Amino acid sequence: MTTERLYHSLRLLAIRSPKQRAEYLKRNRILGGIGENCQWGPWFMPLYPKLIRLHDNVVVHKKARLVPHDMINVFLHRCAPDADFGSGERLGCIEIMDNVYVSMNVTVMPNVRIGKNCIISAGSTVASDIPENSIAAGVPAKVVGNFDMFLAMRKMGAGQNKPFRNQYLSEERAAEEWEKFYQKRDR
Repeated sequence: MTTERLYHSLRLLAIRSPKQRAEYLKRNRILGGIGENCQWGPWFMPLYPKLIRLHDNVVVHKKARLVPHDMINVFLHRCAPDADFGSGERLGCIEIMDNVYVSMNVTVMPNVRIGKNCIISAGSTVASDIPENSIAAGVPAKVVGNFDMFLAMRKMGAGQNKPFRNQYLSEERAAEEWEKFYQKRDR
């Protein structure tokens, strides 16, 4: 890890808020670009951060990984030492367009663009472009839904949401949620 990358990783560790971490990245011009109203969850700096560009209103979960390189050529060279696979690493850009949520345990591989208005579901591996207005899931990630439809359904159920603070849930609220959970399954 380079000294500069280590320094910025330590600084990111000290910043509690994902919104403030994104502002730190933007202020210090660490990524290839970062738009307005972004949140950067990861605690550590990825390799080659200049190859990562976030547009407006992008949320990257703290356990997501954006990986703008692969090391497979090093492995292949060991398997077939006489073959020419090119340089040790293959680099590629990652661009995340406006209004994208990258969930936990998502890995975004090199040479990928995630279009506007997308949700990448937890645990997915994004190895190719995701078209705008999509919900993608799986390994490799494939389009499984429509963002506008998801948005409309969430709006319809907005009255069911109940606010809580400090991630504390009262016993009564937990009991209500379990009751709703079982009622849906008993139908």
